[in-house]
Amino acid sequence: MSSDTLTVPASRAWPALLQAYASFGVPLQGADAAQRMIATQYIHAHSSFAGERMSRWLECGSTMTGDIASNYEITLRFATLIDTSVVGRSIIRTAFNATAIAPGSGTTPVECSTRGALESRIAALVASRSS
Repeated sequence: MSSDTLTVPASRAWPALLQAYASFGVPLQGADAAQRMIATQYIHAHSSFAGERMSRWLECGSTMTGDIASNYEITLRFATLIDTSVVGRSIIRTAFNATAIAPGSGTTPVECSTRGALESRIAALVASRSS
């Protein structure tokens, strides 16, 4: 889970977070205004997401044919919570889960780890849209 602290009150950060998620064009599992938490459904992507190659967002290893994140089918899900434990600030906490599988294969999925770039983009979008 990543954490980014913004000098923005949660009352302004929450609508900005909703806009940030809308900009990705992903289906939502849900958005809870009272808890200030939002999560996507599982998303299937191949080679790119949010205008970038998957390898910008994920580390899944590599094979003889190249980087797994950019060549395999990716299933990902992410969620963000606005932590309001510090008065006048919003701590943007994002969790990310992703696996990769070779297209058309029945092989076991490869676990991917985040590079932190998507979480940073979410925080930057919240910061820019709430100021």
